[in-house]
Amino acid sequence: MTLTLSAPVKIAAICGLVFTVLVFGGLRMLGGKGNDATATPHVIRHHPFGAGATAKAAPTTRPATHTATKTEAKPVTAKVKPLVKPQPQPVVDLAAVKAARGAGLPEAVAQALGRSKTVVVSLYDPYSQVDGTSFAEARAGAGVAGVGFVGLNVLSQRDVGKLTQQLGLLPDPGVLVYIRPAGLAAKLTGFADKETVAQAARNAAAGS
Repeated sequence: MTLTLSAPVKIAAICGLVFTVLVFGGLRMLGGKGNDATATPHVIRHHPFGAGATAKAAPTTRPATHTATKTEAKPVTAKVKPLVKPQPQPVVDLAAVKAARGAGLPEAVAQALGRSKTVVVSLYDPYSQVDGTSFAEARAGAGVAGVGFVGLNVLSQRDVGKLTQQLGLLPDPGVLVYIRPAGLAAKLTGFADKETVAQAARNAAAGS
């Protein structure tokens, strides 16, 4: 027996088939999307130098280290002071001092004779300009001759009182040259330059 379908039935069957395909296809697509939602999302990593590069930690740079510079210590050199030879103290002949005192000479002259065998004594007036020049020349002459020197103020009784008793009126200006123990070797009246004084002192020292 042959089954013959009419035209309306064929159309209805075709439409039903199409509908079934569409329904099942749609459900499958929806199901696939649901599974994709639960899947692990794909992380897109941009190139580190691209426009969408994310900020990363700055590259570790070596910390600047302070390098201690060695400074060479300069050797401390102590300043060496030049050796100064002490000046020899003149030997005082106490016996000569005592002898000059006993002879009635002023204390300054007695002390000078204790240190030197020959002494130049300058007699001066402190208010006279000429006497000041004579005093300087007498001191320089004593230095040239290498003998002792004493200056006596003729206005001072303490300085010349004893000499006035022995010699009377004293020259002003004047120069006296004494030698040990208490001898008057030379007497210069008035102004005398250093050469004259030095020569008188040498002569006195030579005759002593």
